[in-house]
Amino acid sequence: MSIVQWLLLILVILVVAGVYWYMRRQGGGDPWQGMEEPEEPGDEPSSTSNDSYVVGVRTISRETPADRKAAAEQAARAREGDETPASEADRTRAPRQPTAVRRRPAADPQNTEVRSSEIEAPRGLDNEADEPIAAEPAPAEPVEPAAAVGEPPPAEPERVHMVAPHPTEDSQIFVLYVAAPEGQTFDGPAVHDALAKADLKFGLNDMFHRITEVHGVTESVFCVANMLNPGTLDPAEQARLSTPGLALFLLVPGALEGRPAMRDMMETANLLATALGGNVLDDNRALLKAQTAQYMLDQIADIDRRAQLAQRR
Repeated sequence: MSIVQWLLLILVILVVAGVYWYMRRQGGGDPWQGMEEPEEPGDEPSSTSNDSYVVGVRTISRETPADRKAAAEQAARAREGDETPASEADRTRAPRQPTAVRRRPAADPQNTEVRSSEIEAPRGLDNEADEPIAAEPAPAEPVEPAAAVGEPPPAEPERVHMVAPHPTEDSQIFVLYVAAPEGQTFDGPAVHDALAKADLKFGLNDMFHRITEVHGVTESVFCVANMLNPGTLDPAEQARLSTPGLALFLLVPGALEGRPAMRDMMETANLLATALGGNVLDDNRALLKAQTAQYMLDQIADIDRRAQLAQRR
C-alpha cells in the first residue's frame, strides 16, 4: 500500500472512533438511546410509567443507564457532605429517552419443546419438587356380601280340620276357573300368597277352602284346587309348583245358602285372577260374562227353593 492509502485508512479509523466516542458521551453509555421503534398498526401507545417491555413481557427492573449515572453522582455528593434533598436529586436525573426494543426471533412452529418452568402444575398438587406424590391406594379386594338378612319365610299354613258337604240327589256342582294367559303359568309362591290374601284355609284333600262355623262345626263352603290332576296345593311343594290355572268348586245345596256362597266364590275368583294376572272363566272355560254369572245364580236359586220344599215335606 502507498502512503496515501495508509493515511486515508488511519483517517477513517479516527473518524469512526470519534463518532463512537461522541455517541457514548451523548447517550450516557446507552448505545441504543435515541432510537425509536417504528410503530406498527394495532400497537398500543407506549406507557409513561417508565416500564420497559421486551417481546411483550414486562421486565422487573425499571432502572436505565441514565438512572444509574444519576444515582452514582448522588452517592458521590453524599460522601462529600452534600445534603441535597432527595427530591432535588431526583430532578437531576436525565430524562429518559425512548429506547429501541430488540425483538427476539419468532419461535419455530416446529419446535414443540416445552421448558419445565412453563409447565403448569396440576390443580390440587403443590409445585414443590421435593414433595413426594402420594401413591394411589390399592383397590380394595372385593368383599363377598354377607347373606342378606331378610324377612323370615312365611310360615306354612296349618291344616284346618273341616267337614265336607254331603251331596244329595238334587245337589249340583258349579265350577269357575282362574286361568293364566295363553302360553304362561302361575308360580307356586305367587299362588299360595294369593290364596293367603283371599283368607282361604288349607285342609281337606290338600286343597284350600272357604270355611264356616254356622252349625257349630267347621265346614267347607267351596274349595280351590290345582287345575292339573290330582288338584292338590300342598304348601310344602309350592317351590316346585307351576300350573296353568286354578279351579273353584261349589256344591249346592251346601253349608250356606247357595246364592251368597256363589257370590263369594265369584268375588274370590276375581281376587285371585287380579293377584296372579289371570282371567276368570266359566265351566266351559270361556271368559265369565255377566249374563253367564246371572244364569248360574238363577240356577242356584232354583236348587235352593227345591231343597227348602223338600225339607218341609
